[in-house]
Amino acid sequence: MEGLKELKWFIIVLIGIWVVWFFTGGIERFEEKSGPFIAPPAPLGTGETYGEDISVDTSFLSSGIEGTLISKKCENVPPGTRCNDTRSMTLRITKKSGELVEDVKLSKDGPFKVSMPAGDYIISQKAYYGDVAPYQHPIVIEVRSFNYARIGLVFDNKIR
Repeated sequence: MEGLKELKWFIIVLIGIWVVWFFTGGIERFEEKSGPFIAPPAPLGTGETYGEDISVDTSFLSSGIEGTLISKKCENVPPGTRCNDTRSMTLRITKKSGELVEDVKLSKDGPFKVSMPAGDYIISQKAYYGDVAPYQHPIVIEVRSFNYARIGLVFDNKIR
């Protein structure tokens, strides 16, 4: 008899759970919410993104690159070469696979710090003349977790 009493309570609890499920939407609610959590922007393939860019402060446990930027002065420039030592420098950071990670604009000589996840990267530089300047002087950097890789950059202001 004790077993029948437990079975009765089990069935009552099961019916109670079903009633709650039914009145909170049941199967229709599940089907309504099954699918992508965020719909892609329309039209697809245009490169549009959601919302504004978010800037994140990095903690002391972050990783990336840091170093000092020194610009070469425009002296003894050969003919056919442009040089301007007042323009800013752009660092292009790519993965070894060629995937662009970030373009960083450095406007003056001195220390800089760029946060990024651990991995192997190629860092190239160019003078900021718009799109006409090529990226030059690539260097390969290994960034480790919770550590900043130190690099020294000598900014070549000449476009050959």
